[in-house]
Amino acid sequence: MLATYDFGGFTTIVDVGGGRGHLLRAVLDAAPSATGVLFDLPEVIQRLQVGHERMITTAGSFFADPLPQADAYVLMDVLHDWPDDECETILRAVRRAAPVGATLLVVEAIVPEGPVDPRTATLDVMMLVLTGGGRERTAGQLEALLTRAGFVLDTVLDTPGPVRIAEARAV
Repeated sequence: MLATYDFGGFTTIVDVGGGRGHLLRAVLDAAPSATGVLFDLPEVIQRLQVGHERMITTAGSFFADPLPQADAYVLMDVLHDWPDDECETILRAVRRAAPVGATLLVVEAIVPEGPVDPRTATLDVMMLVLTGGGRERTAGQLEALLTRAGFVLDTVLDTPGPVRIAEARAV
């Protein structure tokens, strides 16, 4: 992801559902003028050793608690865990916190409109079975969710790995 996307223009980056913060730490190392906020459930945050001087933590649920304000938000491997209604709820929570013009990056195995990589197809079936409705989405399906939540999809970027980056803007 870091080989594909430049985080250098952001001042505050929120990693929503960022787990142990490995992605946010790497992003902050690549963006030396940015600060980061790791937002995750209280039980995740309580066990965390931050390990980065420009990273803070905020405990909460994106279904119930307000997210911090920032100029960039990252959702990596979050939306594919949830059915469409819950995804829309998550995206609306981000939009409530995001000022107009803020960037949202959705990093997942976004399914291409054409032939599908077998790894992505396998992951899609696994998500349906294991999460009770989560799934991999095409860029068009993701765009529909983003639009309903108050974002405009600007682009979908390929990475050297199996994930793609959907870049959207709060409107």
